[in-house]
Amino acid sequence: MGLFSGMHYDEMLGKHGNVFLKFYQGHPIVEENEIETFASVKNRVLDIVSYCSKKHDGETILLVTHMDPIKSMISTVLQPRPESLYEMVIRNASLTILKNEQSSFSMVAINSMNSERYSDE
Repeated sequence: MGLFSGMHYDEMLGKHGNVFLKFYQGHPIVEENEIETFASVKNRVLDIVSYCSKKHDGETILLVTHMDPIKSMISTVLQPRPESLYEMVIRNASLTILKNEQSSFSMVAINSMNSERYSDE
């Protein structure tokens, strides 16, 4: 986490407030401390997803990642408030399923633990 690496959570919170919420809000404190901004994460992830979608048009694609790239795609599709993204829990080993039709993404599932239900998507 940029310049926050090695800093205790309580110290970071005391000095800078809730940096994790500020990350989703696009607060300048994030970039000032050499942390990749959420806007940058969103652009990078959307580029990867768009590239894979074009390269494997009509195919099912599986991308394995962690919470923030998943939240970036949720943010791209649903455009929730930063506070909602911050509070959103992405469960370990869950599926977030997107559909791409005519170069437009839609959300099929978030935090799914059973892929069979969505096999026709």
